[in-house]
Amino acid sequence: MKDDDLIELEKTIRKMMNIGTKEWKRHIKLKFTRTEALVLYKLNNEGPQRASQLAKSLYITTGGLTGITDKLVTKGYITRKRDEVDRRVVYLDLTEKGREALQTMSVSRRKFIDTFFGGLSEEEMEQLLTISKKMLANLEAAEKKSNS
Repeated sequence: MKDDDLIELEKTIRKMMNIGTKEWKRHIKLKFTRTEALVLYKLNNEGPQRASQLAKSLYITTGGLTGITDKLVTKGYITRKRDEVDRRVVYLDLTEKGREALQTMSVSRRKFIDTFFGGLSEEEMEQLLTISKKMLANLEAAEKKSNS
C-alpha cells in the first residue's frame, strides 16, 4: 500500500471516530459521554471495581476516571464504597438509578450501532473485526514496547 493510501486510511478512521462520537451524543438521550456510559456498562456487567482496575480496563488514566466518576456519583448513578476489611480500598458500584439509565440507554445504543455498522454484510463485519483486532494488537505492542 502506498504512503498516500495509508495517510488516507488514517484520516478516514480519525474522521469516522469524530463523527461517531457526535452521533453517539445525538443517539444517547441521557447525555452521557461514551466513557461515562462505558463506566456504567462495566460496573453493571462486572460488579463493583476499584478505580485503578476500571481505569486500566477502559484505557484511561486514574485521574481522568476520577473526574468522570465524580460526575456520576454527584448525579446518583454510581457510589463509592469502602472495603470493610481495608478501609483504604474504595470500590465503585452502580446504583439503581444507574441501572435504570442503562436500560434507557440500551435502546439508543442499539440504534447507534445499527447506524454505525448499517449496510455491512456479515462477512464484512467479520473482516472488520479481524482487521480491528490486528490493528489494536499493533497499538498494544507499540504501547508495551514504549513502556519498557
